[in-house]
Amino acid sequence: MMEKGLFYDLYDRLREVNFRSYSPDKLSAYLHGYLTVYTMVRIYPWLEAEFGVLYDIHERAKEIARWYEVLVQKKELPANFRAGYAADLMDVYQLYSDLDFLEKGVDAAYDILTPWGSQKLVLPCRTSNICRLLCNCYYFTGDAECGELAGKLVTEALGYMRGNHRDDLLGWWDAICLYDNVVGLMELPVEEQERLKEERVRLAVRVRQVEDDMIEQFVRMGEVSSVDVGLVFYILAKREFVACNTKYEKKE
Repeated sequence: MMEKGLFYDLYDRLREVNFRSYSPDKLSAYLHGYLTVYTMVRIYPWLEAEFGVLYDIHERAKEIARWYEVLVQKKELPANFRAGYAADLMDVYQLYSDLDFLEKGVDAAYDILTPWGSQKLVLPCRTSNICRLLCNCYYFTGDAECGELAGKLVTEALGYMRGNHRDDLLGWWDAICLYDNVVGLMELPVEEQERLKEERVRLAVRVRQVEDDMIEQFVRMGEVSSVDVGLVFYILAKREFVACNTKYEKKE
């Protein structure tokens, strides 16, 4: 119940936020938080009383997406950031079928992945954003090479995260889950799917602990802490969605 109250309070406070005053590389979690709320209200329409109508929720997400539309075209940006913006634009399309977001995301993706007009995909860096970008390209274009490269990045990430490695743990968790849902079921043999499922179960325990620590620090110190508030919002949105599924599916 404490998390539920915290989430609703944070959601209300974010209504007054001007996201243009934030650093764009910090906005992805806010965007995905709003996309999660949008999905939740679309499935359970009576939640509009708590979160507002679908149009208004999606307009908040699109405030960020419209900024990303501009940023993905800036070739001078670091590839990791630009890849994240492009992947996020494609994520917005999945929920609201805005073809312009998708086209700009895909165009930027292949500009990032095929430097100097190369016919072969080249990874400018090996980050969770690049992995998400590859997964989305596979999903929207059917490019098998993108799926293969994403799989290699996931394997690498799972390898070094078996220890106590925590850098970008939550970013990689999202990328690994996306890969499993979008690519893995289509491309991996059954035994590899099972292995990936087992790895996800093990990693989920660590992810939950990191998330709990972030929420606890946010509750204790508020926005003066070093915790990424956007990530807290996204984490709480995902947990509220799970709670709603558990609550309402029993009634149906």
